[in-house]
Amino acid sequence: MITEYKSLTTYAEIEYIERKSRFIGIATPLQNSQEAEAFVQEQQERFPDANHHVFAWIIIKPQRVQRFSDAGEPQGTAGLPVFDVLDKQGLVQAGIVVVRYFGGIKLGSGGLVRAYGKTASLAVEKAKPILWINHRTFQLTCDYSNAEKVRYQLSTLGYHQTEPVYTDQVSWQVAIKPDQEEIFVALLKDITSDNIVIKKGKMKEFPISIQ
Repeated sequence: MITEYKSLTTYAEIEYIERKSRFIGIATPLQNSQEAEAFVQEQQERFPDANHHVFAWIIIKPQRVQRFSDAGEPQGTAGLPVFDVLDKQGLVQAGIVVVRYFGGIKLGSGGLVRAYGKTASLAVEKAKPILWINHRTFQLTCDYSNAEKVRYQLSTLGYHQTEPVYTDQVSWQVAIKPDQEEIFVALLKDITSDNIVIKKGKMKEFPISIQ
């Protein structure tokens, strides 16, 4: 099971000019290979008059699938540099399309590699890489006084918590990294003198911002 992976936070689009050639970089998070293919097709349809629609994407769920294309540029000068931006940063469940409008001045192999790589990097930067980590969810139920103490302590430690539901008792959910489960349960019992109901739930992905 995949416990964590690095992807992109949001869709982003940038423009980069190199010796009169206009490069448009589009980066986005993706759920699966079908979505990746649809993303590439969408950009091709958005810019039908462009000279090239270079792309690269990497999917790891349910299994790793990756593709890139030079889209008519000399082999190794476009698709691979864009793919390298994803691969070297460890980005998955993500894709990039770089659209080029030729400006009349040839860039040469080295120039193409630099321009496509630069455009892809700028798009990724704007799309904000983020770390997704699988957490175990727990349903907690206790009295009001213990709930206040537990929520304060968990907040101090940086745990993900939902808003509480107040009835005759207080119930809410908390997300814990799998390797912290035993410590977490022991902490709750210590804070409440074991006056808390702890129900283990499902695994769920949570985003962790990358500074």
